[in-house]
Amino acid sequence: IKVGNANPDYNLGFRNSFSWKGINLSFLLSARIGGEVVSATQAALDNYGVSEASAIARDNGGVQVNNGKLDAQYFYQFIGGGETGMISQYVYSATNVRLQELSLNYTLPKRWFKNVANITLGVVGRNLWMIYCKAPFDPETTATTGNYYQGIDKFMTPSTRNIGFNIKLKF
Repeated sequence: IKVGNANPDYNLGFRNSFSWKGINLSFLLSARIGGEVVSATQAALDNYGVSEASAIARDNGGVQVNNGKLDAQYFYQFIGGGETGMISQYVYSATNVRLQELSLNYTLPKRWFKNVANITLGVVGRNLWMIYCKAPFDPETTATTGNYYQGIDKFMTPSTRNIGFNIKLKF
């Protein structure tokens, strides 16, 4: 049964920059619209009873299903139970919007260097802020480079946030 496609319907990006008296601020917003991803991690955590959802269900005395309550352990072992589980319960929208890049640069006045050199100092950050995301993981990361395991989170490491510094010299 097809439950979704990991590919987005479309991608969007918006970049802008502002300059004033040697200071330059630029940013890139990116959005991935559409696609579905699966969290096998969430299914496994539910199966073993160590997720937040299973803890809340235990505290509430079970899971409300139709007109009655099912035991939380039985319910989560049934839907999150490995190969026999209902993985369709762990399909999420891959739509996300993020601050992909932000940079701030300052060009030192050329007169400080007797008009011989331009020196620009800067800081740049990438993957800084996930503004909107329904999935419990970053849908842009993937566990494999192959074609048959795209859009599935199986205990992957979180996406990385990078911050760097740069110096540009022009003579």
